[in-house]
Amino acid sequence: MLQYGSLEGAELALGRNLTVAEKLWYAYSAQKSDYVLYIHSCLFLFLVFSLVPLPWVLVELHRFDAMKKFKVQPRIRKSFPELLKCYKDVIVKFVLVVAPLILVSFPVLKVRLRK
Repeated sequence: MLQYGSLEGAELALGRNLTVAEKLWYAYSAQKSDYVLYIHSCLFLFLVFSLVPLPWVLVELHRFDAMKKFKVQPRIRKSFPELLKCYKDVIVKFVLVVAPLILVSFPVLKVRLRK
């Protein structure tokens, strides 16, 4: 739950008008529980795990010679099936390890933050 009861209260506490993004987030999250908002961190990490490697995948698949000097093993080339298998392995580890840790750790964090 948010600490401000209304948009006006949030603007007053911040001493400025809220941006459009802040107003949209407030409208979305005002009535949501802390746990539901905490689950968003899991979704955010899933996006990071999925989107951050994309530039590397594109460079690897298009075999840009200019990027060879930045690779640790420049002679090693990965095919698309190998890259897809790596992605699947990472996502499986994320679902089996990271996501449960995030979801289970919330009560512990909640207790520590209250003290």
